Amino acid sequence: MSALLIVTCSACGADAPYLVRDYLHDLAVEAGLSQSSKWSEEDRCSLQVWGVIDEQTLSLDEELTYGLLLETLGRLMSVEDAETLFREKGLLKGECKKDAHVGADQAQVLLDEAVGIINGQEFTSHLLYEYRQEIKEKEDTYEEGDLIIEDGSYKIVTYADEDGYETADAAFEEIFSTFEISDTYEVDFDQAEVIPYGENGNIAYQNEMYELIASRKDSFEVGGFKISYTLNGSNIDIRAVNNINGIDLFADLCISNVRPSFRWTYDEGDFRNCYFDVKLNTSEEIGASTGKYGDYYLKFKDLDSSSFLALLDSLIDPVSDKIDTSIPICRIKTPIPNIPAADLCLDVLLKIAASGKIELLISNSFELGFETKNGQVRYINDHSSNVDTIIQASGKAAMGLNVALEALSCRLADVELDGGIQADLKSTIYLYDEEGKLSSRNTTISYSALQDISKDNEDVMICGDVSLRWMMDLIINTAKSKMNKLGFSRTFHILNDDDQIFGNKHHLENGQFVDKCTRKNRTELKDMEEVRSDKIVLDSYAEVLKQNETYQIIVKALPEGYQTKDLLYRSPNSNIAAVSNGLIKAISPGSVRIEVATADGKYSAYVNILVSTE
Repeated sequence: MSALLIVTCSACGADAPYLVRDYLHDLAVEAGLSQSSKWSEEDRCSLQVWGVIDEQTLSLDEELTYGLLLETLGRLMSVEDAETLFREKGLLKGECKKDAHVGADQAQVLLDEAVGIINGQEFTSHLLYEYRQEIKEKEDTYEEGDLIIEDGSYKIVTYADEDGYETADAAFEEIFSTFEISDTYEVDFDQAEVIPYGENGNIAYQNEMYELIASRKDSFEVGGFKISYTLNGSNIDIRAVNNINGIDLFADLCISNVRPSFRWTYDEGDFRNCYFDVKLNTSEEIGASTGKYGDYYLKFKDLDSSSFLALLDSLIDPVSDKIDTSIPICRIKTPIPNIPAADLCLDVLLKIAASGKIELLISNSFELGFETKNGQVRYINDHSSNVDTIIQASGKAAMGLNVALEALSCRLADVELDGGIQADLKSTIYLYDEEGKLSSRNTTISYSALQDISKDNEDVMICGDVSLRWMMDLIINTAKSKMNKLGFSRTFHILNDDDQIFGNKHHLENGQFVDKCTRKNRTELKDMEEVRSDKIVLDSYAEVLKQNETYQIIVKALPEGYQTKDLLYRSPNSNIAAVSNGLIKAISPGSVRIEVATADGKYSAYVNILVSTE
């Protein structure tokens, strides 16, 4: 273990002073007991109810001591000797005097470990329940208040006479007097049932029964989207495709490594010590593309700048190119091993908006859930995300995912995540006149459409400024769950418009990000230095060549400190296409990826070459 992760008690003076109020606030927030931005009465009350601190007056403005640190973390973890636990884990070294001061960095090591322990609880399989009353059989004579099972659901008889009876859905507390359930396991998607949604967003029914698809691979259609999926042990892969207004939409979703851990206890109206935690990974590749302007460049390629703008305004309607759609895809129902009539259900929703070509690849790792104790609830919310993009238009890509614990036809608890990315791309048209002077015009036409239209017109250049933001909201216990009805619910706005992915704006030229705009009057371009970027930027990343045809790789920008003459070029298969000093020659049919790299290997880019048979 790294020495940086070990608290050495004798070195307690190394950190800046850490006040008790600041420590207790950090503890409340990281343990999921508070969302306040600074120490508040909410923090104090939550910590007292959870049993972390007593009702006695604390000296909030004093420095944190090892005694208070170990006492509060022990109470948080429900262990009698926190010091011994931390020493056994190798996190605590040296002699710890209870009245010695401890700094923020050192305290944070132990706090992180304690939160990790309470958020990583595991349980054995267990199911125990008692009905509040005997379930009446169908042949019995019903009376008002009887509990029956009808069409697979629990019902309470609300009226009965010799001619018949009426029923209403039974509430959970009307069914059970005692209910206990617990388990920790890995979801096996090979056992899943995939239930498509209908056109109205509700679960599809057929003859009043679920239309269940239990094969490892299948497809169906929802809202014009063709949906296909593959079940594969620890993951499910879902693909959705559609064409709306000439824009091809696709989404590849993967949900993997789902590991729920739960303990749910109900006794005579009291929900005691409930715990529900779900760890899972998701990846979403969502995109849109259009070829509707592929041949338009023929109309524009020989026009001067003023004629270009006039024809552009008459032919292109930016509004018709925009799409914004939301589609419920399916419910994935997986049985909980060793617990009959209990399931983990995942509901999947897809949201896409685009005005042109855009691809967003998002990878997430989540741990989500809650724990109740003494009528108090703490929330578990930990996540990490990565993103890769191809952006040539404004757009939005998001996945809604609800994970629910259900038992005996009752949704006990759930967590719902709505997360993705919002991309805003503002396009600018740069126009050269006969003297080589440059003018510009902002437009609402998508960057990708302008790129297609202007590609052979040397007097027209296109730039874009992009802003890329996370969107992520989390609901613990939605209105559908039993825990929500008991008041154990909260909504978190995890990420929003303030959470920029790579700064407020990035400049886009030739489909790639550069440090600054390079568009200048043509008289100035002769003296212009090499354009700098944070990576190797090429003019094209994919070319189709015929046999014996050649293509010269054009480098548009380089990282600081590198020159074009220093680049190395490599073909992994010279029998398909060979490369020398950036000149590619097509040899035989096939595909190959040509590498362009700096001599030190720190930076590289690739050109995908397809050698056709024609």
